[in-house]
Amino acid sequence: MALALGPGAHLQERVSRLERDAIAEALRTSGGKKIVTAKLLGISRPTLDKKIEDYGLTVSRRRV
Repeated sequence: MALALGPGAHLQERVSRLERDAIAEALRTSGGKKIVTAKLLGISRPTLDKKIEDYGLTVSRRRV
Protein backbone atom coordinates (compact mmCIF):
# COMPACT_ATOMS: atom_id res chain seq x y z
CA MET A 1 0.00 0.00 0.00
CA ALA A 2 1.46 3.36 -1.01
CA LEU A 3 1.28 6.22 1.44
CA ALA A 4 -0.61 9.17 0.02
CA LEU A 5 1.15 11.72 2.20
CA GLY A 6 4.06 13.64 0.76
CA PRO A 7 7.66 13.44 1.89
CA GLY A 8 7.23 16.25 4.44
CA ALA A 9 4.59 14.40 6.45
CA HIS A 10 5.55 13.52 9.98
CA LEU A 11 5.38 9.94 11.20
CA GLN A 12 2.49 10.68 13.56
CA GLU A 13 0.45 12.12 10.67
CA ARG A 14 1.05 8.96 8.66
CA VAL A 15 0.15 6.71 11.59
CA SER A 16 -3.03 8.70 12.27
CA ARG A 17 -4.12 8.55 8.65
CA LEU A 18 -3.44 4.82 8.48
CA GLU A 19 -5.39 4.22 11.70
CA ARG A 20 -8.32 6.37 10.55
CA ASP A 21 -8.46 4.59 7.20
CA ALA A 22 -8.31 1.15 8.88
CA ILE A 23 -11.19 2.09 11.18
CA ALA A 24 -13.27 3.45 8.28
CA GLU A 25 -12.65 0.29 6.23
CA ALA A 26 -13.55 -1.98 9.15
CA LEU A 27 -16.75 0.02 9.73
CA ARG A 28 -17.70 -0.47 6.08
CA THR A 29 -16.88 -4.18 6.24
CA SER A 30 -18.99 -4.65 9.38
CA GLY A 31 -21.94 -2.68 8.04
CA GLY A 32 -21.45 -0.06 10.75
CA LYS A 33 -21.69 -2.54 13.62
CA LYS A 34 -19.27 -1.15 16.16
CA ILE A 35 -18.81 -4.32 18.23
CA VAL A 36 -17.92 -6.25 15.07
CA THR A 37 -15.61 -3.42 13.96
CA ALA A 38 -13.85 -3.44 17.32
CA LYS A 39 -13.31 -7.20 17.09
CA LEU A 40 -11.96 -6.91 13.54
CA LEU A 41 -9.46 -4.31 14.73
CA GLY A 42 -8.57 -6.09 17.97
CA ILE A 43 -9.58 -3.15 20.17
CA SER A 44 -12.29 -2.59 22.78
CA ARG A 45 -15.61 -0.97 21.94
CA PRO A 46 -14.89 2.08 24.16
CA THR A 47 -11.53 2.54 22.43
CA LEU A 48 -13.25 2.35 19.04
CA ASP A 49 -15.84 4.93 20.14
CA LYS A 50 -13.07 7.30 21.26
CA LYS A 51 -11.17 6.90 17.99
CA ILE A 52 -14.34 7.43 15.93
CA GLU A 53 -14.91 10.67 17.85
CA ASP A 54 -11.25 11.73 17.60
CA TYR A 55 -11.18 11.23 13.84
CA GLY A 56 -14.64 12.71 13.23
CA LEU A 57 -15.86 9.56 11.51
CA THR A 58 -19.55 8.95 10.97
CA VAL A 59 -21.12 5.55 11.44
CA SER A 60 -24.01 4.48 9.27
CA ARG A 61 -25.61 1.12 9.88
CA ARG A 62 -26.52 -1.01 6.91
CA ARG A 63 -27.28 -4.64 6.45
CA VAL A 64 -24.42 -6.77 5.19
